[in-house]
Amino acid sequence: MHIQDYTMKKFHLPLILLAAMLLIGCRSTTKTRIFLLTGDESLQRLNSSNVKFELRPITLPNYLNRREFIKRIGDDEIQILRSWLWAETSEHSINAALEQNLKTLMGEDNVLPYGAASNGTPVLFITVRNLEVKDDKFIADFHCRLKTQGKNTLEKRLFWETAVESEVPYIKYYKKATAEIARQIAAWLLENQ
Repeated sequence: MHIQDYTMKKFHLPLILLAAMLLIGCRSTTKTRIFLLTGDESLQRLNSSNVKFELRPITLPNYLNRREFIKRIGDDEIQILRSWLWAETSEHSINAALEQNLKTLMGEDNVLPYGAASNGTPVLFITVRNLEVKDDKFIADFHCRLKTQGKNTLEKRLFWETAVESEVPYIKYYKKATAEIARQIAAWLLENQ
């Protein structure tokens, strides 16, 4: 064997192994899915819904406000699901779906966008405490504050949870959660009109 043949074989083997590893790695990657969250088309307008209010943008905890879906494992660990993405940030998507659901339930003209209310119109602030998959459940935990005329403030905690089917895209649970929370908000607003 010549030195040149030995040198060529010595460098070809690592290159062949590297190419094989890259091909195997590329073949096994998962496809990224991008999701839009829309309002729930099955909702119906409530008959006695003449409550007019200004809806402020919801606030989410920072760890939830991202493009990737997340899953909580136990109490201390969050798994980022990089193959499932929001088309926009989760905060924007959840705001849009919740607003659409409230407009369907309460009437398009009764849900005013931020800054459009006149003096004396109640203002609704919504803080999301939790909206995620935890182990085998989807949990929605919202805190609502309704500022009415003067300095009166009404507060309500809204909660919804359901069992999660494994490996089903979680978007369907976000859609159900925003619809159910919107129903609870509408009932609470009608109670306090």
